[in-house]
Amino acid sequence: MPLEKKTLWIGIGFATLLIVALLIATGAINLTKKAAKVELTVWGFDTPAVWEKITSKYHRDNPTVTVTYRALPSTTYETDLLNGLATGKGPDVFMIMNPWLARHGNKMIPAPIENASAAMVDAIFPTAVTQEMTNSGAAYALPLYMDTYALIYNKDLFDKVGVTLPPNNWLALQDLAKKLGKNSLALGGSEATIEGASDIVALMMMQDNVPMTNRDGKAQLTGGEGALSFYTKFVNPKGGYYAWDNKLPTAFERFARGTLPVLFGTHAEVVALRKANPALRIGIAPLPQAPNAPVNLATYAGLSVWVGSAKPTEAWQFINDLTANPENALAYAAAANVPPVHRALIGQFENDPDVGVFVRQSLTARPWYRLNEGVARAAFSEMIELVTRGKATPQAAIRATEDSLNK
Repeated sequence: MPLEKKTLWIGIGFATLLIVALLIATGAINLTKKAAKVELTVWGFDTPAVWEKITSKYHRDNPTVTVTYRALPSTTYETDLLNGLATGKGPDVFMIMNPWLARHGNKMIPAPIENASAAMVDAIFPTAVTQEMTNSGAAYALPLYMDTYALIYNKDLFDKVGVTLPPNNWLALQDLAKKLGKNSLALGGSEATIEGASDIVALMMMQDNVPMTNRDGKAQLTGGEGALSFYTKFVNPKGGYYAWDNKLPTAFERFARGTLPVLFGTHAEVVALRKANPALRIGIAPLPQAPNAPVNLATYAGLSVWVGSAKPTEAWQFINDLTANPENALAYAAAANVPPVHRALIGQFENDPDVGVFVRQSLTARPWYRLNEGVARAAFSEMIELVTRGKATPQAAIRATEDSLNK
């Protein structure tokens, strides 16, 4: 071949290679296999507005994954969720409350070790999460937030009687009850008039180192007589600490009306109170403690993956990205108006006037193991009623409650 023709073909080949390289660089030619699109469904009891930005951001960061959120009514959420799972039409990801692993763990698939191990959970979340959402070294759910009980008080009513600071222990609270008088503290009543009464009694028992459950998961309340006696003394008109008449309206309603000085509740209740009466000047203080090491009660929601999901790996990647990444965890907490649970955020918000008390208390929060929290609440409420109506001593009421729960 003449030299000039050889040179021409070499030039054409070089030009062709250059064009192909440019097409590859600009994406016109894709030599890699196109990633498959994934659609994830999430069921929860948040409003859709909470999840709009979260799902949109995840899709921007992961263009091949689309996350669709479905809101179920909070009042029937567990029943609706179980019905969906039973028909085989459940979601990939679903919200759970913290006691649910005990009775619904067989419906969840644990996280791959690269997404979440028990050690990782313990490193970035409070201890209560490890105790409740992991089992045998595996994580079955990761938390979205954590709430606790605090002392909520009406600043105007405190100022009126000259109370400068709320009490930090239960004995000091007795003195406050004497000073404030009748209908001053939401303590002593059952669930009929005090929302969360069962939790408060259980929390007092936990502060007294009552086991609550034994190794077999059965109720073990022996030793809680002192806590039950202390709680119910505030409803006794003949005692020196009469502070609750155990009649309607409820504690929440009284506080919202501005007539009740002290209520024990969660951050969620603070939000509801401010919505009910924006004019209230609400103070938030840590929950009173016993002389032992501080103990608080954890109440929170998390995300888990349904065992029937066809995309468990992608589902767990989504959960891990939302909960373990501080930036995304903060975005959820802000959208849902809940206390953040990531340890990095606890340090960031520990002095926040709105959530500071709650995030600090999450570090000393512990779970109250209940196979069915609805049954447990009803049993504890009945236990309170037995004592306040004079039908049983605290000792007898506790034995009856143990027997009821263990059946």
